[in-house]
Formats: sequence, structure tokens, C-alpha cells
Amino acid sequence: MNINCIKKIGIALGIAILPSVMQAQHYLPLASPQTDYITDLALIYQGGVHRPDWSAEQIAPYVYRRQGRKTDFLFDGFLFIEFKNGKGKDYSIGYEKEHGGKEEWSWLLDRNFEQGKAIHALNDVLSGLVKKGIKPVRKRKVVLTLPEPVHNQKDWGMLNGEMLSFDNEESRFQACKWYIDDALNRWRKAGLDQLELAGFYWVAEQSTGGKTLLPRIAGYIRSQQMKFYWIPYWKAEGHGNWKTAGFDAAYQQPNHFFNEKVPDSRIDEACDFAKQHGMGMELEFDMRVERPAFERRLTAYIDGFQKKDVLDNGAMAYYEGGDGIMKLAGHKDARMQALYQKLATIIAGRQQKADAYYKRRKGGKRE
Repeated sequence: MNINCIKKIGIALGIAILPSVMQAQHYLPLASPQTDYITDLALIYQGGVHRPDWSAEQIAPYVYRRQGRKTDFLFDGFLFIEFKNGKGKDYSIGYEKEHGGKEEWSWLLDRNFEQGKAIHALNDVLSGLVKKGIKPVRKRKVVLTLPEPVHNQKDWGMLNGEMLSFDNEESRFQACKWYIDDALNRWRKAGLDQLELAGFYWVAEQSTGGKTLLPRIAGYIRSQQMKFYWIPYWKAEGHGNWKTAGFDAAYQQPNHFFNEKVPDSRIDEACDFAKQHGMGMELEFDMRVERPAFERRLTAYIDGFQKKDVLDNGAMAYYEGGDGIMKLAGHKDARMQALYQKLATIIAGRQQKADAYYKRRKGGKRE
């Protein structure tokens, strides 16, 4: 129904239709400068000692699929995400009793940029394909976790000769700025020729305490020609006001898969909310998908996203338990192998749309 029809209905009923109601609603687009043209963003849980090493072999199933002589490229965005170090300290409130300080923040970047693993492994996989004459139309993008400077933390560490205490916004901002600068400097030195750094991800899944801090961080990130990303949980504080908070792109978690008491209607509700607020959507599962009841819950996402037009037109992020795609790709069970192929086919199809858009936008020139 177009805006003129809505106006006529309002006049007939004696109702004033607000401009916000009349605005066309749409998801965060499948291919958009808002996301730095990331269409499918894989959440790679990496950093903590309890995570996979993310060798080239482990990350390859996220990069491409081989079918006979054909290579399908899969995820075009890789969020290296972490919320705790696995040694008793966290990067966002609520996961451990103690919060990571400057030492733990720097250690996380050490892990991200470790040779032969994680980001370097991703670059190695792509370089190996290029040597075989197989190259994606677009470079793959990386997003790095930005830890949360937890309010009132007193022991973060020294910066410019001063012990930072997070009971004030300036100290919280300066810690984030230091981390962003360190990450950018490491990226410039890393020689990751097959990748581009797209930006940073706010690891806190709600915006509590960030009303003025987040826009400052967002402004600094944009001053470095980077993007600021966020994936709030369902009904998290601030999830509908993500633009005001300063984020460039936000994806809505439905939080449906994990709780069998949550009805499939949650997926429809989350999609409607995301469309109303210009957000992308997150597809969610973990290896409980081996159980038929949970496989049906994942299928509900796929069916719901198809019905609600997310698969065709919306940007997507993918939570898969930290290693789900890897495990499905190498699974011995034919049903799980088929599930990997189903997901890969969906992602590959979306990537073909994004590639076609890129070629039109760039006149067919490769990056």
C-alpha cells in the first residue's frame, strides 16, 4: 500500500497519519555503504583461550565452497568477536566477575593478529585461492571487537602517564581511542593484501550507560574512515535507537533458537521490528541443531527470513555457536552435511546479488 492510499484511509477515518508511519520501511540493505557493503557477516568467536585457533583449515568453510570445478564464495564479512579471555576476565559487563584492563585489551589484539591464525589465516586462505586463479569479485571485510570500558572500573591501566578510572566518560573514551589506534596501526603493518578492515563492533549487546559515550566513539571511528557495528539482543536497551547512538549498522537478534518455549512468531516479530527501524537480521543456531527439534528451529529462521523478505533484501549476521559452520562442513552425518550445503547455497546466492550490485556500481572493475 502506497503513502497516498494510507493518507486517504486516514482522511476517511478522521485519523491523522504521522509522517513516520508513512515513511517506507526497509531493512538494512543487502548491499549498502552503511555496512561497507558487507552482505553476510560471520561471527567468528576468537581471542579467548577457550576458542578454536582458527587455522586456515578451520576458517576455510566460511570463505568458500567447492562443488566439482565450481567455487562459491560465502561470507564477505568476518567479525572477530570476543567477550571474555577464558582466564577470568571479560570485555563486556556480565560475563565474568573481573573486567579486562589494558593488558587484556592488548592481548586480544595479539590474538587477532597472530601469524597463521584468525585474520592472517583468513588472508592465507584467500591468497591460496588467488594462486589457483580463483578470486572473489570483492575483497572480504574484517570487523574487530571494541571492548566495553565498563563503568566504574578502577584498574584498567596507565595511559599517557595516568591511571585511567572508568568513573568518568573521558577516561572511557580515551581507552577506546587507544584501542582503535592500536588496532589500526597493527592492521597497517600486517600486510593483509586480500582483506579490508571495515570497522569496529561494540561488544556490549545493550547501550546501557553509553548515551553520550557511544556517539563520541562513533565519531572517532568515522574520522578514521571506518564503520561502527552493533548486534543487540531482543528488546535490549536502545535497540530501536541505534542510529541515535551513533552506529552505522545494526542487526537484530531474534533470540529464538535457544529457547524452545519461544514461539516461531518471535522471528516474524523481530523481522517486523528490524524493518521498521532499518536494521539487518541475525540468523542464529548452535550445534544443538544436530537434534531434530533444534534443526526445526533453524529451519524456522530460514523460512521466516524468506517470508519476511530478509533473504532477498536484508543484510544479515550469522551466529552459529562459535564453530557451527566449521563442524557442519566436516560432519559425518549426511543430514548435517546437507544442512551446511543448504546454508551455503543461501549465502552464495546472496553473494551473487551483492557481486552483481558491485559490478553495476563500479562499472565491472575488480577491487
